[in-house]
Amino acid sequence: MGIDKLLYLQGVGAQFIDCFGQTIQIPHVDRLGILHSMLDQKQLPQSLSDEFIHQRNTQLDATPWTKILPQFQWCYDDDLSVSLHLPELDTEHHQLIIETENRQQFQLEFCSCDLNVTGDYRIGDRLYFRYKLELKQYLTQQQLDQISLGYHKVAIGGLGGVGGDYAHWVVAPHQVYQFNQQGISLNEQHSWGVNIQLFTLRSQSVWKIGDFGDLNHLINWIAPYGADFILLNPLHALDISDPENASPYSPLDRRRLNPLYIQIEKVPEFKILSDTALKRAHAKMTKRSKLSVNDKEDNWLDYTVIFAAKYQVFTELFKQFQKQHLRFNTPRAKRFHRFLKEQGESLLQFATREMQRAPQLKQQVEFFCYLQFVANQQLQDCQKNALRRGMAIGLIRDLAVGAVADGEEIQQNAGQFCLNASIGAPPDPIAPQGQNWQLTPLDPVKLKQHDYSHFIALIRSNMQHSGALRMDHIMSLMRLWWWPKDHNNGNGAYVYYPFDTLLALLCLESQRAKCMVIGEDLGVVPPEIVSSLYQAGIISNELFYFCRHQEAFKAPDEHKRQSMMMLSNHDVPTLAAWWSGFDIELRDSLALYPNEQEKLAALTQRKIEKEQVINYLQYFNHDNQVDNQRELSSEEIVQKLAPVVARSASVMFSLPLSDLCCDKHPVNIPGTWKEYPNWRRRIAKSIQQMKKDSALDKLLKDIAAARSDNG
Repeated sequence: MGIDKLLYLQGVGAQFIDCFGQTIQIPHVDRLGILHSMLDQKQLPQSLSDEFIHQRNTQLDATPWTKILPQFQWCYDDDLSVSLHLPELDTEHHQLIIETENRQQFQLEFCSCDLNVTGDYRIGDRLYFRYKLELKQYLTQQQLDQISLGYHKVAIGGLGGVGGDYAHWVVAPHQVYQFNQQGISLNEQHSWGVNIQLFTLRSQSVWKIGDFGDLNHLINWIAPYGADFILLNPLHALDISDPENASPYSPLDRRRLNPLYIQIEKVPEFKILSDTALKRAHAKMTKRSKLSVNDKEDNWLDYTVIFAAKYQVFTELFKQFQKQHLRFNTPRAKRFHRFLKEQGESLLQFATREMQRAPQLKQQVEFFCYLQFVANQQLQDCQKNALRRGMAIGLIRDLAVGAVADGEEIQQNAGQFCLNASIGAPPDPIAPQGQNWQLTPLDPVKLKQHDYSHFIALIRSNMQHSGALRMDHIMSLMRLWWWPKDHNNGNGAYVYYPFDTLLALLCLESQRAKCMVIGEDLGVVPPEIVSSLYQAGIISNELFYFCRHQEAFKAPDEHKRQSMMMLSNHDVPTLAAWWSGFDIELRDSLALYPNEQEKLAALTQRKIEKEQVINYLQYFNHDNQVDNQRELSSEEIVQKLAPVVARSASVMFSLPLSDLCCDKHPVNIPGTWKEYPNWRRRIAKSIQQMKKDSALDKLLKDIAAARSDNG
């Protein structure tokens, strides 16, 4: 009984529903293994003493009832109320003090006999009640109107006073922000745009890697067609001690930006760089990636070379910044110092660890702060440019589900994470051994004990300079699959989080930032989360490949209204690869099929699905009938299918830039590491080439017309 209660209090799940709809019981030994990982216990599960279990249960379950005010609580803005704990027979009059974010104070006096009981708990021979104090019973409407959305404080007997209980009190909205940057509500939107991996963009730049300058070129090109947004990959800071750790979904710090995205030529200090410094850096970039098959082919990014060249120039830029600005405290220097103040101690800690990770750069802490300052400024300029060009949403940023254990984010906030586990997915038919993403999970108990501070900071930082935020694996608000790092601790289990609280905080930060939220909910989604996300106004994520009935793809008007329909994304083949079967050939060449039968099964299934696409086009593509007697080329299938899917009932429609230029090569093959060079493939065409493509011009106009007609 005691151990079961502790597992529940720590959030360790007992069962889940798998991809086949079957209920899977998680073995008790695996649940205990996760508990040990949480508690940092080195003993075997059997050695958990009854005394320890009792003490921990008391700490988590009973002790909070003895505090008049919970350490952290929240309420909705249309139900302003405070929860309190008081012992049975308490008849005293108490004073409650509310201090709002803007330092306004309200005082009221109450007695438990006037409050509604919402719960009770017995500790020994003493009974405690939870009460709900509704502020409308004690404050005037004018006073209530002054308590806005935000992070406030409540206390009994005076804020911080001796013997007084002090607590964080959050007032949250029911929904995330529901408008685009032009003030049009979600229900009225039929927006469209493109999704890109920023680093893949080709331009005339010598640096090869796509950067914020290329992003501006892309904005300038597609905005006149009526595109409303550009969905980006995560821009998080990666490992500068090993630039080849290039996955944007395995970051060191999700609160910081990757400096490799800085457009060097747009940094103000660039104008006064010496030709010699630039020539040395440019010389490094003449070396082609070892992945290139010949001297003419230049499709792969060599991050080691790019890092060395760009950081060489960054060093020179910073020297000029010191000489021209910091030395004389110019307006630009003042903006830099203001940025440091806004970012606080966490930025200095980040910069210190960056300095330690890259001793070969021989740079000081201020240098790494400078790079964040420049990157932040350029990202902001991109969003301003997007809105100025008429985009209704602008940039959509992407938040990875986790960060690596030895990164700055985790190390700075180790008290809120479980360092003895990593997150992933349970076994399924595609991955019989399960998936381990090598990312460190937030600990639900520690997160609550720290007043959710890291979650708040993470959401807030990633909503900056964007019209919407895509959250990878939105189910993490409710649960995550944990793998214990110690293999003696079993085979993992689901760990549950305080979903309602995290959702409320997400809604609050979204409203404050005026930033919509898209939740990546592909895969196995717990049914209890679906309605809550919908009611909170979070936009679901749909993929055309998976949006189907048993024997046919869903009609455009059957697509979920509150969703972003994507033609494809970085985890599935491009449309050209899918149609031509290039993805199957590639997987076969990489020996990713365990046997010939599985490859043949994939080919057979693909043939069926292609026939279904032809039927789909014949039924819905009334303006351009499809000849089923002739095999369509990859270019033709993109030209015909994209405008049809663009008629989707969804509030948002997105297609990858790689689909626009009919690229067959994937930027990522899930489940591979050394087998394929993920996150390095450059897109097939440059923006300049795409701008001159008449077929592409027609396609973009057709997509815009399809979305407009659907409105």
